[in-house]
Amino acid sequence: MTENLPDIGVRVSPVSTVEAAANALRELILDGNLEPGARLREHDFAERLGIARHSFRAATQILINEGLLKREPHRGVEVAVLATDDVADIFKLRDALEIEAVRIVTEAGVVPAEAQRAVSEMSALSADAPWREVVWPDQRFHRAIIDATNSPRLIRAYQGLQSEIVLCLAQLRPVYDAPAEVAAEHEELLAPVIAGDVDRAVELFRAHLDEAAANLIGLHAERSQETESGA
Repeated sequence: MTENLPDIGVRVSPVSTVEAAANALRELILDGNLEPGARLREHDFAERLGIARHSFRAATQILINEGLLKREPHRGVEVAVLATDDVADIFKLRDALEIEAVRIVTEAGVVPAEAQRAVSEMSALSADAPWREVVWPDQRFHRAIIDATNSPRLIRAYQGLQSEIVLCLAQLRPVYDAPAEVAAEHEELLAPVIAGDVDRAVELFRAHLDEAAANLIGLHAERSQETESGA
């Protein structure tokens, strides 16, 4: 049978060793098993992952490009840390983009299907689900609101924040007891969009972003105090 099918000109390639290693490291970061500032010693991690050191270096470069890791002189590769000023700046831009996006979308009477699917996915998660399974639908929810504006420039501006938004979401893990809390928050955010209540949608999105920024800044202050105490 298959010999009669036309050649479609593409092939599905297996995941390379480098991509598999990058995926494994990404999961460790998003699940909180690698905390902000954690060092990834090349020899140790290459051995733990069962890969060559050059493959580990290539894998870390992928995550450096995504903003999840950074390379520091004389220290090697570390999980990126968002300082207070970084968080404030990220959320200043997020606020400008997302508040305008939710205003546009709600006024237009658009209910993004992907946002609804993301809420359903979060609601279905078990209490002990890996945090990465919360991060991805959370990200898709907010991205769906942006995409629903059909504004190429607004979408492009938001894309520039994606890696830092993912890092913010990963580092919010200590704030929540279970995925159900995150699901409930986003279900509440979506309700006024569905109802076409612009003022309420703007109010809730602004409060949601402000609270996330405050939580991240608070976590950063706690880590700084712990570091100073342990010094």
